Amino acid sequence: MFSNYVCYDNKFYEEDNPIFKLNRAMKFGDGVFESIRVVSGKVKYLDFHLERMKKGLNALEINCSKGDLEILKVCIEQLLIKNEIERGAVLRIIAQRSGLGKYAPESNQVFFYLETDRISDNSYVLNDKGHKLGLSQKVTIYPTQFSGLKTLNSIPYVMAAKEKQESKFDELILLDPKGFLVEGTSSNLFITNGKKVYTPDLKHGAIEGVMRRVVINKLSHLNYQVEQASLKLSDLEKAEEIFFCNSVQGISWVSSYSTKRYFKKISTKLVDHL
Repeated sequence: MFSNYVCYDNKFYEEDNPIFKLNRAMKFGDGVFESIRVVSGKVKYLDFHLERMKKGLNALEINCSKGDLEILKVCIEQLLIKNEIERGAVLRIIAQRSGLGKYAPESNQVFFYLETDRISDNSYVLNDKGHKLGLSQKVTIYPTQFSGLKTLNSIPYVMAAKEKQESKFDELILLDPKGFLVEGTSSNLFITNGKKVYTPDLKHGAIEGVMRRVVINKLSHLNYQVEQASLKLSDLEKAEEIFFCNSVQGISWVSSYSTKRYFKKISTKLVDHL
């Protein structure tokens, strides 16, 4: 039996007995987070995740230097070793503003919380049974200057996931106030038509996903035309294929929406290239 550790403010604690102080992440959701896939003990697309994390911290005016990122990388390495992560896992990073204060902070310096969870799959695996896709009736995504960031304020996605859990669907589409497609409950959306692949433009409020970025690059290398577009529900009816992606699950294909059925040709190709 092994001990599982977390890393809190560059110090390691056993997960069952962590030493937590009340912080701004708990009080105000004041920070950003990353969920990162680990395959064979190696962190996937770490530089992309840290780049997005840094972008989010800059938007929240939380100071994070190159030195802070170098220390973070060392802590990630040490945590994987201490937790004996040699196969599949998920690494979570919470980057938050240090100090307390009320809404106005006492400090603008970053500090990190890290944890790992083992998962059974040691590689990205496409879902055998395609998802049955529905439409969220309870959650609308409102585009703001923060909507593309992975901030700790994730209530819309919590409520969308709860709605999905209580529905007959495997995934739900979230819309913006004008009825444009935004994303899934925890993943970015792609639809295909021939050699053209479309994904919702980020201006509609979708999270700027790391796997979204990877998929766009992979599709371009596979000679598909990728367009970030303003998409409506009617575009789902015209699509030949629909799939979602995120950094933890990889690619998830959709088999049906309403009365329409879909293929999984491009989804299968993409998983082979991840």
